[in-house]
Amino acid sequence: AGMSTRALPPRGGEDAHATMRRLNAEARLASAERARARRAVSETATRLKDEVARQIAQIEDDRAHATRPTHQIPSNWRCTHMETPRTLYKVVACVGDAFVSVYDGRTTYELGRVYQTRRGAGWPPLDQCFFAWTEPVGALQAGFPRGSLAKTHPRVLLKIEAFGNAYECCAHARFKGSATQKGTGKMAVTRFRVLRVMTDAFRASALDKLRFPDIAKSDGGG
Repeated sequence: AGMSTRALPPRGGEDAHATMRRLNAEARLASAERARARRAVSETATRLKDEVARQIAQIEDDRAHATRPTHQIPSNWRCTHMETPRTLYKVVACVGDAFVSVYDGRTTYELGRVYQTRRGAGWPPLDQCFFAWTEPVGALQAGFPRGSLAKTHPRVLLKIEAFGNAYECCAHARFKGSATQKGTGKMAVTRFRVLRVMTDAFRASALDKLRFPDIAKSDGGG
């Protein structure tokens, strides 16, 4: 005679509906535990990836200033990695219905769009990056190089979200022969998204050459 299979009997005192509810609850708990485990693995992987990126940034920072010409990465800029999106601020010009780079007058910025340097999101030369500030007041008070093509147009302040590799402008101080670095608030980012238009930011262009006299060559990415 063939063998037949039978379902396990319910626990003492359980009817079929109670057994089904218990099994469904156990299945939901198992599913939730699997999801929690997947999130934990993902978070660990992300944390390790970001830690590796920070270490690479430090290595690149040391290597960059030892091997690259100072016009590509001046000594007062350091490599940094933004493991989570960071809010920054950027002044752009209004030309017709478009927001464009004050510096080159051509690069357009659109709400919601992601921008990346032409050389990718690695460690491009500084003048290939997009310049922004950690605080609105820094962006509003910043000048632009003398050769900026859209300097005479009205300006607005954009709120952006930057991520990945970036350079941070620092003020150097010497202590016992070693350099310590404090950020000035100015950033050069390789990748960002435009979040919103904040406010008008027009200033008399005559102030630009007073505030920003000698860095036209290094600030071409703005």
